[in-house]
This record gives sequence, C-alpha cells and structure tokens, in this order.
Amino acid sequence: MTSTAENRSYILPLAFATTVSMWAIAYFCRLPVVMAPSWLAAGLMLGMVALWGWVTGSRANGGWLGGLLVGGVAAILNLLILGSLLIPEDGGSVLPSAVWWVPGSILAIALVSGGFSAAFGKAARETPASDWTALFSNVAVAATFLLVVAGGLVTSNEAGLAVVDWPNSFGTNMFLFPLARMTGGVYYEHAHRLFGALVGLTTIALAVRLWRYEERTWLKRLAMAAVVLVILQGVLGGLRVTGGFTLSTSEADMAPSLTLALIHGVMGQLFLGVIVAIAVVTSRLWLDAPLPEPRPYAKDDRTFQRWLIAIMVVQLVLGAAQRHLAALLIVHICLAAVVVLLAIMVGGRAWGLYRNSQPVELLGKLMVILACVQVFLGITALAVTQGRAVVGSPTILEVTITTLHQATGAALLALSVALHFWTQRLFRQAEAPTPPE
Repeated sequence: MTSTAENRSYILPLAFATTVSMWAIAYFCRLPVVMAPSWLAAGLMLGMVALWGWVTGSRANGGWLGGLLVGGVAAILNLLILGSLLIPEDGGSVLPSAVWWVPGSILAIALVSGGFSAAFGKAARETPASDWTALFSNVAVAATFLLVVAGGLVTSNEAGLAVVDWPNSFGTNMFLFPLARMTGGVYYEHAHRLFGALVGLTTIALAVRLWRYEERTWLKRLAMAAVVLVILQGVLGGLRVTGGFTLSTSEADMAPSLTLALIHGVMGQLFLGVIVAIAVVTSRLWLDAPLPEPRPYAKDDRTFQRWLIAIMVVQLVLGAAQRHLAALLIVHICLAAVVVLLAIMVGGRAWGLYRNSQPVELLGKLMVILACVQVFLGITALAVTQGRAVVGSPTILEVTITTLHQATGAALLALSVALHFWTQRLFRQAEAPTPPE
C-alpha cells in the first residue's frame, strides 16, 4: 500500500518547477535591455503557476489540495525575491504593505495552482515517486543552466564587481535589497546571486529526496557531492568579490580576485555536468533501459567521449582565462578547433552507429548541431570583441554573442556527459570469438 508521503511525493518537484519557471520569466522581463511592463511580467508568472497547477491535476491527480500545496510551497520559495518589493529605495525599514503583500502573494499563488489542479484533475494512474524524482532532476538542470547563462551575462556586461560586498548587497540583506536599486550592472550581479541561492536550495532538496527514495548508494554520494560543489561555488563567487570573509561595505577593504573569478566560472559548468549526470540516471528511460548489448566499437567510443570531456574542461579554463584575464586567446582558438572536430566525430558516430538507441542517437545529433553552432558563435564573438573600436561598455551585440557562446559551450559539455553515461549504460565491447580448438 502506498504511503501518504509517497502519494504527495510530487509536491516539492512541482513546487520547484513552478518557482524556477516564474524566476526565469521575472529575470528576462527585468533585464535592462527588455524592461517589460510589470503587469506583463506578473501575468506571465501567474501563467506558469497555472501551467504547473494543470500538471498537478492532470498528471499527479493532486486535486485542489495538491495544487494548493504545490502553489503554497512555490510562493514560500518566492519570498526570496519578494523582499525586494517590500523595502523602499533608500533602504529603510520594511514597508507597511508587507503585512498584506506576503500572505496575499502566498494565497494568490496557492489559489491559482489549486484552482487549475482541481479544474483539470482526473483519475490518473498513480505516478511513481521515481518519476517525480526525474522531474526534480530536470528542474535542477534547468535552474543550473539559467544560472550559468546569468553568470555569463555578468561577465559579458563586465558587472562582476557591480555589487561591492558579500554576502550582503551594499550593506543590506541580499534578499531584502530594493528592486528599485537593481539597475544596470547591479541587476545582473545581484540577480545572479539570487539565482545561485535558488540553485543551492534546489540541489539540497534534490539530494534529500534522493537519500530518501533512491537505493543506489553511488547516486546518493553523487548527490551529496553536488551539494558540496554548490556550496563551494557560492562561497567562491562571494570571495571573488571581497577576497576574504568580511561584512564591510568599503571598497578599500575588498581585494577582488580574477583568479577566483576564473575558478568560479569553470566550476559552474562542471557543476552543471554533475547535475546533468544525476538527471540522466534518474530518468525513466534509464531505469527501463535494456541490459547492455555488445558492440565491437563501444569501448573506442567511450574512450573518445572521455577525451572529449577532458579537452572540453581544458577549453573551459582557456575560455574563462580569455574572458576574465584577456589571456591565452590563440591557445583557446587552436584548442577550439580540436574540440569541434572531436565533438563532430563523437556526435556523428553516436548518430550513425547507434540508430537503434534513441537517447544515444538524439544526443549525437544535438552534439553535431551544437558543435557547428559553436563554431559560428566563436567566430562571431571574436569579430565583435576584437573589433571594438574604443574601450568602453560592451555593446548589446557583444554581450549577446559572447553569452550565447559560453552557454553553448556549457550545453556541449552537458551533452558530452549525458552521451558518455548513456553509452556506458547501453553498450559494452563485444567479446572476441573463441578460436576453434
């Protein structure tokens, strides 16, 4: 008989999915180059609440209560950014309107989610807890990728030191920093910090869930490694600004470190690779996959894939050195040619030699396509950055291209990790035939 806890195992995955979706919309709408009207941003965010409320009703058969719980938890997570609306621009005390803003936002989100869950609920088959774990892992991947993109925008906009202190923001609690002061580079840097907090909470919640429902010991350990990495990544991001542990708001007390900035940028993408690995091995496809079948070239493919991942990591370091230190450009370009050729070869082999395996074939196709896109973005990024006529703030085109270049590199690394895991899971080297006596 299924326990009550297992019956409600969808609540946290769907709540985090709702929150990440809402934050993604809010982040995009508030970008200095977009600045969408507040009513539009609020409407789109409530649309995400309605969407995941529908999922709660139609897929989890959660009914109105399940929808209320999903929306309520999502609303509580949203308090991490709601505080920015409750503090005046001058940084004074909390506005009196907080008395109704906080409970009102929780009630509104819970009611929308619960209403859509009840309206579209159906007597569906009980979804296993493992499927919700898979969804949770994918949500963590999405949140982490958004964080990588947000970090790329910080670097591209040269806004890494726009907020002079840490863990506070200009002497104010990070979660209570006024929205009105989040302009220009401050917005990019501060929003990146908030996304980092959300990714940290998502990773911890996912790890707790895996320890509760997962039987594979190695996967539990991988989840704990992810928690350690995300905490370390947050600390490195802060120390990159301050150079040490201090609550001072004086720039004279700070010692910003470009070396830590480089390490922080590389580790962010490595952390994405770890989360992608967790998402792969918790997927329904992975759990239902057949036993490994023999392929004479499987061992060679796994070797190529390992080399690709290793060289990509080196390329990440070189790319970070170029972005943060303006160094090793020629080496970065030369190694990029090796990475692209190897990625096309690895992806092409997966695409052409494993057509009876949907995950491997699809990952191979995507790798070939993204490798070609990355070549275009790399050449374009080189043209727009090296062709800058004067020293000054980067243009919108430069920011867009360089951020896309970084994000595509992160996606290629994630694909490489996923492909290696799937090849390892489905195929093994064919045994040599026994010679006749």
